[in-house]
Amino acid sequence: MIQKFLDGKKKYSAFIITVLATLIPMFITEPEAQKTIMDFVPSLAAAAAGVFYILTQGKVDAEKEKVKVVELTNGNGIASKSPALVAGATSAAQAQPAQAQAQITPVVMAPPPFVAKEFHEKVLATVKETYKDQNPCTVLYKARDIGQLTKCVHISQAVEYWNYMVDLAVFAKDWVAEETKKKFGECGWTPEAIAFNQDFNGLMRSANNLSQLATTKIDWRERLAPFNDTLYGVGNLAGQLLEYSSG
Repeated sequence: MIQKFLDGKKKYSAFIITVLATLIPMFITEPEAQKTIMDFVPSLAAAAAGVFYILTQGKVDAEKEKVKVVELTNGNGIASKSPALVAGATSAAQAQPAQAQAQITPVVMAPPPFVAKEFHEKVLATVKETYKDQNPCTVLYKARDIGQLTKCVHISQAVEYWNYMVDLAVFAKDWVAEETKKKFGECGWTPEAIAFNQDFNGLMRSANNLSQLATTKIDWRERLAPFNDTLYGVGNLAGQLLEYSSG
């Protein structure tokens, strides 16, 4: 107990030890040097006051140390009643984020639709740069070229693109027939007209095959090369995808 008292209050302990070291010899070893007992009353009173101050201040400091320990333990200045309650609160706090995470439902974003108007504006803006002329046939071919370079995110995009291509092809076929009639009459055929009709028939077959492919669960993306995973490529190879899957 004395060691604890001295360790906690070293600055006051030094004073007390000095006083005691002075008084004891005076009372015991050298009684002749002592004066009357009343001469030592002021010194004893001062020493008693010092001891009282040390004890009182020691109690106050002990209380402050308890408060600091509580604050450091809890981290927020709020004392907990028992370690079990602290552990329970920690477990509950850790469980809440896990429960909140379990309640989160992933949102699957719908693929962006194919907007024919915006696509057609891009075609018209660049058709002359490629084909030097703008007519229903060159517009159709330019739409095919851009479709070959446009990534297909979802098969619904390819279906909408090919519906747009069918409209362009029908309009181009009527235009070719009118131009041929003007130059060669009712029975006139040109190599250009014959080539276009072949392209037209192939385009219609691809559009029909794509419509059928869209109703199946065939993993078309897995079976297409990256350079064919485009709006045009999915429809152009739809027939082969259907044939491959059925076989």
